Amino acid sequence: MGVLQAGIGRICVTPPVGLIMTEFDERNQLSKGVHDDLYARALVLDDGVTKLSIVTVDLQDLDKELVAKTRQIVERRTGIKKDNVTIAAIHTHSGPELTKDITLLGIPLERPIEGLAKREYIDSLRDSMARSIAGAVYVANSNLRRAKIGVGKGQVHTIGLNRRDSKEPMDPEVGVIRVDSHEGEPVVVLMNYACHPTVLGSDNLLYTADYPGYAVRSVEAALGKGVQAMFTNGACGNVSTRFTRREQTFKEAERMGSILGGEVVKVASEIKAFDQVRLSIVSEAIELPTKSYPTVEEARKTVELEKERFENLKKKGASPAELRVAYTSMQGAEMALRGAEAGLGKLKKIGTEMQAIGINDSILVAEPGELFAETGLKIKKDSGLENVFVVGYANDYIGYVPTKEAYKEGLYETFTTLLSQDSCEIIQNTALKMIRLVTNK
Repeated sequence: MGVLQAGIGRICVTPPVGLIMTEFDERNQLSKGVHDDLYARALVLDDGVTKLSIVTVDLQDLDKELVAKTRQIVERRTGIKKDNVTIAAIHTHSGPELTKDITLLGIPLERPIEGLAKREYIDSLRDSMARSIAGAVYVANSNLRRAKIGVGKGQVHTIGLNRRDSKEPMDPEVGVIRVDSHEGEPVVVLMNYACHPTVLGSDNLLYTADYPGYAVRSVEAALGKGVQAMFTNGACGNVSTRFTRREQTFKEAERMGSILGGEVVKVASEIKAFDQVRLSIVSEAIELPTKSYPTVEEARKTVELEKERFENLKKKGASPAELRVAYTSMQGAEMALRGAEAGLGKLKKIGTEMQAIGINDSILVAEPGELFAETGLKIKKDSGLENVFVVGYANDYIGYVPTKEAYKEGLYETFTTLLSQDSCEIIQNTALKMIRLVTNK
């Protein structure tokens, strides 16, 4: 145990307008404006023995090369060890495309948009992004002060639901970490909630942090000037707003963000903060096996079947939510075909990283993929601890990590993932091992 010091920093990372936006194959135009600025927000914690930083970024994801570059800058500027830096994207689908090449894990993704190739600007954009994110940590480290910290949790049931079937598992838990000044004034509130930020759809051409941005701003407005709110996403691979959103508008994103922000403020107001803290952090490199790809002919047949299923649902007058499920599965089948044509069956393993951060008896598990809700719930349950929060899209991006059961059903996520059904269990077991390490149990 040591006396806590904490610092916060925030840097705007909104890129120029007129770039390719991330996600949504249907989105065939460049960004046309900024609805709300995108930020990197950093928290630095120091107990006198361990110093670490947690960073949230309003992006869809960050690959390990970009994270490595950012960590190197952080270490040079602040002295914080590279392995003690956690960088997590919120997974907004309305930010800039940052992948360096025209592929993501080998799957061709580049869309021919108005003749603009990403290679014209991608290196400079990635360099600027790394320096900006590192800058947020530098600011936070420069503002270290005596502080107090506490942890709590609540629940929200009206934002995220299992996007395949609303009756299937999801995790309603909202984790909250509050850091106060030594005098007891709130300084930072970090929230953790598992749900895809996809209130805005492919027709949106404005940069936005979607509902998490509204949640952050509502918490800051409620708690007063000088408070920094931060959002981390959870195990939301199969969780979204598909069955809860009333429309795909900024007004709806604000409504959902306000619901989440309200719960966060309620939980934060009930937390007891302490200045004595024990910080710990462990990182582990892991290798995940890849799946066996179908032949090109088999993949083409699956595409035809999924197209036929989608058209039949349209003829039957299926609901928009049901059509979206079928449409994404059709998209997934098409991506699997592209992967088969690209020869991805030759890829055998994917190397990545996981972390566990201990704040007294509370744990943040940072993982690089899109875990399903069932996996996140199992990690929490099997840990045997009161407060375990899964932070997704952290330090790398490896795509969907479906459960073994999902592979039997043939879902969008299983079509698009490169990972085998054993990868989920490897991540799960690694998480539990690291939890034991940081808690010395």
